[in-house]
Amino acid sequence: MRSKRMQLAPALAALAGTLIFCGCAQPGQAAEGSLKAFILVGQSNMEGKATAGTLDAVIDDPGTHDQFKHLKAGDQWAVREDVWVAFLDRQGKSDLPLYGPLTVGFGSPKTARDENNKRVPVRTIGPELGIGYVLGNHFDEQVLLVKAAWGGRAVRYSFRPPSAMPTDEQIRQEVAEITKKKPDAGVTFESRKAGYGSDYRKILSETRKVLGDLKRYFPAYDAGKGYEITGFIWFQGWNDGVGGGNPDYVEQMAHFIRDIRRDLETPNLPFVIGELGTDGPEAGGWVATFRKQQAAIAALLEFAGTVRLAKTAPFWPTYPNLEKEWQAFRAAAKANEEKSKTDPTRVDPGAYYQKNWVQRYKKELAYTSDKRYHYKGSGACYYQMGEAMGKAMLEMIK
Repeated sequence: MRSKRMQLAPALAALAGTLIFCGCAQPGQAAEGSLKAFILVGQSNMEGKATAGTLDAVIDDPGTHDQFKHLKAGDQWAVREDVWVAFLDRQGKSDLPLYGPLTVGFGSPKTARDENNKRVPVRTIGPELGIGYVLGNHFDEQVLLVKAAWGGRAVRYSFRPPSAMPTDEQIRQEVAEITKKKPDAGVTFESRKAGYGSDYRKILSETRKVLGDLKRYFPAYDAGKGYEITGFIWFQGWNDGVGGGNPDYVEQMAHFIRDIRRDLETPNLPFVIGELGTDGPEAGGWVATFRKQQAAIAALLEFAGTVRLAKTAPFWPTYPNLEKEWQAFRAAAKANEEKSKTDPTRVDPGAYYQKNWVQRYKKELAYTSDKRYHYKGSGACYYQMGEAMGKAMLEMIK
């Protein structure tokens, strides 16, 4: 396997003005062999909710520097010219490109408060960064990651595969129950039925759009060498596990895998399931129950050797643990807000937040950027989960 070497890409150097490029092929020069396309699908955690700045924290930390230092050179983010990402249906406003060489910034659009307490756009990452590095380091050929991810989705509804659809009578009963609880919801049989499998169909349309115009989404692509859909990586589950759960998840996902292979015309397509890693290895309750369902899918005999579960719980961010501090802060902040606006001891809520939370715990907060169900917005966690998914894929296709 060829070693990867640093290569400046002048045509793309303007991207954010703070990037450094590396790759095995110069712009416009295709690598040997067919392009390897991987489809990355899921809900918000496949979108990616960690701000890129949280990677600075682990790069600057002596204890983790060596593990993450390759992601930056000085104050510049590394960019891989041999691995490209396409995330065309990214939800939300963003000035960042929807496709391009692998780097930070292919997560979901997000803002964060700056030192003046103003919200400004920030770059985010998802598992694609770790996945791209693992696959890019393995293949001499070019690698393309096609992301199709939308937050708050469930397999029991919008990701529902064609061969597992409910009957019309079941849908009518659902509409009746919804209407009874929420008379003003405006749900009809037609709208409810159209929602079933809507995101499954979007996966196919997004994938076909990119693969049908590869020279646009990967300019160095050599049509003479062609491409192959090499693998599918799935990272989803919160909306099927939380609350009452989805007792039919294993069966529905088995249908999903069969259907996606059929519709992409790739029998036995290697399929990685990213474990729901929320709360770490010792998680209990519905999280533990859902993980058993995920493991059961990968253990089905018909999928032996072609479906694998990638463990992500070990990468759950345990530092910092500010739960007690957060509860104390919220109580103090509420007390401050309840004071009369004429009370001279009352502090502007925004200023109070900055002084008593952001500044006081600045060092600890540098490692995280979001809520529990988004892995606390930890860039290190998302990157390592992506690495695990990429490695699980390679175990099936070596």
